[in-house]
Amino acid sequence: MKFYINREDWEKFLGQISKTYRIYAPQEVAKELAYQVLTPENVDKTIYGTYRAVQPFKTFFSLPQEKVTEVTLQPEKTIALGVKNCDLKAIQVLDKIFLEGDFVDPFYRDKRENTLIISSDCYQPKDTCFCTLLDNNPFPERGFDLNLSPIDNGFLLEVGSPKGEGFIASIREDLKDITSDLMEKREKKRKQAKERVVEINREFKTRRPFPSIVKEEYASSVWEEVTKTCVECGACTNICPSCYCFLLVDTEEGGKFPKVKFWDSCQHTGFARVAAGINPRAKLYERLRNRYLCKYEYRPENFGIVACSGCGRCVEACQGKIDKREVIKKLEEGSS
Repeated sequence: MKFYINREDWEKFLGQISKTYRIYAPQEVAKELAYQVLTPENVDKTIYGTYRAVQPFKTFFSLPQEKVTEVTLQPEKTIALGVKNCDLKAIQVLDKIFLEGDFVDPFYRDKRENTLIISSDCYQPKDTCFCTLLDNNPFPERGFDLNLSPIDNGFLLEVGSPKGEGFIASIREDLKDITSDLMEKREKKRKQAKERVVEINREFKTRRPFPSIVKEEYASSVWEEVTKTCVECGACTNICPSCYCFLLVDTEEGGKFPKVKFWDSCQHTGFARVAAGINPRAKLYERLRNRYLCKYEYRPENFGIVACSGCGRCVEACQGKIDKREVIKKLEEGSS
């Protein structure tokens, strides 16, 4: 189902429900976009049609540090507003890990079930965005409860789930039927957005798909070359919306010993180290290569999905200026 709602009515609605839901929306902070708690006072500062927020969407469901000894209080009702397609693709990866395996993570599940996802189109990509190199689009097609496409001082609102349909039931009188003119405008804006991303990444276009290149160039000398500037900080994995590796640590608290889950990084020296200090990936280039293999070979083979959505956060976060697009391009050129 698709409807049209003007921005004034939408913001009025958000202001009202902010008393019931905890709403996070992308707003400008230090010349970047970051999720901020929405209130009636700042609802008009939300930015919809541009690139994704700095924070990876996974932080809504998996915290950098959290107790996992016992299920705590029921998570509060949350709305994630302005989520982009790259983050929706990444959450599909985490869902397979935490919801579809032999063990369902109750902490992830509860937060996921209590979060309403309202995505929005990405009409103004950053120069680090590369979703089209992975055959993804800069606009959501599934995985959302509602999607907003900014058009004519309002939004083309698309319902993506029963949860989303129930959510807008109270404002049906504000929703207008979609016209062919509005649909044409949205398709034109989406086409232009995709062309922008393609143009941004023209120099990084490869002949073969990323997974094929990474898998076939395992022995390439490029891995060692690009690692020369890596400082092993782990920023790439922490900022990545689909990385999920963690450590379980026993802590002490008032005579009790709760387990705490911490995000871990495969880029750290001790990540793969086992008993007696043996380390199968002792060299830095081996760890960097493993991250690419995990994204483009291991998870596609084990879970049927590429674990990179082209959000570009790792490119921005890297202190050593390692650009994943350049690495894969070099890998392909090195074999030609």
